[in-house]
Amino acid sequence: MKETFQFSSGSADGKATIGDVIRALNAEIIKPNGELITRQSLKRTLDFLQAAIGIKVGSTNEQLPLTTLKTIRLLFLVDQNHTKNVLHLLWPPQADGKASMEFCTVTTIPRDEEASAIIQALCESLALEIDPSRTCMLSQMLSQREDRSVAEDLLLQIERTNDQVSKILHAPFGADDALLSSAFASLTKPLNRFRVKLIDGGIPPANEAMYTYLLTLPFQQFIQHYSKRLEAVRICKEIVCIKEDAERFCKVAARCAHQHYGPASRIFSVNTCHYLLEEHPEELCELVQRASGIPTTIRQLQGHCDRIRLLLMSYAFRSLDCTDPDAAALSVYDVIAAFCSFRYQQEEGDDYKPYWHGQTDQGKNVQRLFDKGLSDERPYLHQGVIQIYLSRFYEYQASFHGTIGSYRAWMRYQIAALGAYQSVLELQDIAAIASGLSTLNVYRIAAAEDLVFDHSQVDE
Repeated sequence: MKETFQFSSGSADGKATIGDVIRALNAEIIKPNGELITRQSLKRTLDFLQAAIGIKVGSTNEQLPLTTLKTIRLLFLVDQNHTKNVLHLLWPPQADGKASMEFCTVTTIPRDEEASAIIQALCESLALEIDPSRTCMLSQMLSQREDRSVAEDLLLQIERTNDQVSKILHAPFGADDALLSSAFASLTKPLNRFRVKLIDGGIPPANEAMYTYLLTLPFQQFIQHYSKRLEAVRICKEIVCIKEDAERFCKVAARCAHQHYGPASRIFSVNTCHYLLEEHPEELCELVQRASGIPTTIRQLQGHCDRIRLLLMSYAFRSLDCTDPDAAALSVYDVIAAFCSFRYQQEEGDDYKPYWHGQTDQGKNVQRLFDKGLSDERPYLHQGVIQIYLSRFYEYQASFHGTIGSYRAWMRYQIAALGAYQSVLELQDIAAIASGLSTLNVYRIAAAEDLVFDHSQVDE
């Protein structure tokens, strides 16, 4: 009887009832006090099943697919056999919950390896009765690497599509910030309405629905709280225009380097940007202080050197698809923006506590949490922490370039895009999700190209 409700290699058709599962569990689990498992014992599991993938179980004698019953049994036993409250850990993000973007994923192990092991084991069991060609679909569509989870690669792909859209719009509109802002707004409106639904009869089996739910849950946590965090970390102090000061700085630095460049010229790499502070400490310190409005010493900037290197490396990878630390991908503005981001958090920023259900306490000092990511042994950076520094970096960068209006319009566009991707993830069917993600990526790029084409026709 026990084997009937266990996942095994291959697939199993057929139906049974919750009552059958309860009888099998009572035969499998003999409690010392003789207490029996009842329908009430399964209530937490059934509530979670409905909240996570929308499957509601009726009466104890209702005929249900074996895949549904196997999923129920698996979740019940995993929850019962661990000291952690597993179902609480896996509960869907709540709209009114704490604004955090953290979740322990399978390959991005934070400091709670036990929770990650639970999720990985669940996914492996659920996948036993899913066609291997289907479980590979998401990985293939995302060009997934072994050292990154589906959620991480999904976020990376969305960021790359964001950048493609941005480049398409910058070509014709980049010289006029108001026009560029309007272009982003035009694309944001339809994205806010973009939602994907399965056609009738396309409901996947429970194990596949739960499998996709667990794989994408970290990203759903991110979507739920990203806009809240963006608002929470917005720079509240005035950002001063430093164009003339930065150009004078570049003239001084260029004389020493025997080459001419402006503050927006990409001539520094991740491995060479520290020379600006080493060779021109007083001038750079004055620029950072003027831009941020925060009194700053050379020693304070020196303390941030390793930190800005990691931040600029993340920026180069996310926005420029550059992984070569020796590539000339950075400008003087970028270096100043990175220093400003850390000085602002140090003096003005709020605490941030990475949170997910059932976590161990990670602390709330943002800089200390960031510094944990500098460790060679455990270089994990919390998503919310890196986003705090990146968001302010982008805001300073946009202000230096005089594009703060289009920057904010671009952020609103990205939030709308996340809502559209959320609707794709809710499909639960692996093939439908893979197809939906590809379609959405193509749609977004095509919409930007169409907007540019329409604009060119009007100009003619």
